[in-house]
Amino acid sequence: MAFQWFPWRRKTSTDGQPFAHLVARVRKATPVPCLWLFGKTGSGKTSVIHYLTGAEEAVIGEGFRPETKTSRRFDFPDSIDPLLRFLDTRGLAEATYDPKEDIRQFAESTQMMIVTVRVTDHALSNLISPLREIRRAWPEIPILLVLTCLHEATGTLDLSDGPDPFQTPDPFQTKEQSEARKMKKTEPMVLATGFDCATVFQITSEASDYGSVIPPITESLVQLIAKKSSQFAGLFDAIIPIDLTPIEDGFANPEFGGDRLKLAILEKLPHAYRQALLALTQSDGRQLSMRQRRSRWQVLTSSALAATAGAVPVPWVDIPAVLGIQAHMATRIAVIYDQEITPARWALLSSAVGTRVAVRLAAREALKFIPIAGIAVGAAGAFAFTFALGMSWDWYFADLQKGYAPSADDLKKVFAEQLQRGHALWRA
Repeated sequence: MAFQWFPWRRKTSTDGQPFAHLVARVRKATPVPCLWLFGKTGSGKTSVIHYLTGAEEAVIGEGFRPETKTSRRFDFPDSIDPLLRFLDTRGLAEATYDPKEDIRQFAESTQMMIVTVRVTDHALSNLISPLREIRRAWPEIPILLVLTCLHEATGTLDLSDGPDPFQTPDPFQTKEQSEARKMKKTEPMVLATGFDCATVFQITSEASDYGSVIPPITESLVQLIAKKSSQFAGLFDAIIPIDLTPIEDGFANPEFGGDRLKLAILEKLPHAYRQALLALTQSDGRQLSMRQRRSRWQVLTSSALAATAGAVPVPWVDIPAVLGIQAHMATRIAVIYDQEITPARWALLSSAVGTRVAVRLAAREALKFIPIAGIAVGAAGAFAFTFALGMSWDWYFADLQKGYAPSADDLKKVFAEQLQRGHALWRA
């Protein structure tokens, strides 16, 4: 059904012209989300990418390539099928850095700027000056000011050991004030006490019964955050304090504040990519091999792309694109597992899932005659079906590599479970 043009008699390929043509049309409508990381060397940019993607820092380092004279780009998981794109500005420590070329290059493709600053760093003039020029030329781009390495200002206090103090209605209120606010059931505050900016913290949840004493924020850290708020006044939309540390450093939560950062980013991404990023670092509790992780990344990339294609409002127009994306995904997963998709193997998977996919694709296309609702159904269906197909191939090839030969009944069960999971991911 899906792979009628598939090159059965030769080794699988990942750069076929049919796929490239289809994807180019989809990418034109919804470009790959691009996050511009703006910060000095050692300010935590790589740690942010590692947290958001789950990719090893060595992989991230090797994946960067020059984009302009003063910037470089990292496509995740790769440049063939990127799910996210990160831009990193170099040369910020040099007074000669001029952001004009980067502004021209990135203005049309960047969804957000993430400015990373060590909370104890005071030498920031070479960062603030070009950022002010970028803000003036590009006022509509959201800017998150991410303050990193909080532990450098807290001494022996572990801020991550207990409820997140930056996620309370007012991160600087006393415990008694917190209890009083909960009794009144008031809405969470966005303005932090003693700060001039009304969007100092990206508050992401209402007050709740924390069950334990909220870790205090040291006076030195309060003053450092206040200083950064003053220095960057007018140059950011939210301040997000985080502390992403190596596990071996021994902090209670080595990803402290990462959830607040991710939620702030998710708000600005297209829905298909938002759902893929949500699922990116989710774990079912099992340790995954590098092959499995690369395969899952491919599945999510293809699912997001298929959802983008599935949102095309004209009935039937998107089917070739979605099927082409699914075919390409299968070849990529096969390459990851060093396997080959033969007619017999495709027939096995088709016998388990082919009919139900065809029926549901037809049903959702018919719904596109209903404005708005039909588009949403198209995107959701394309995401879930592609996710289920990809995870089925992933499971199938992983078992083959272990010496097992899954049956059609096994595949049918796996596909049904993953289809349900794909729909749940879309609704998350």
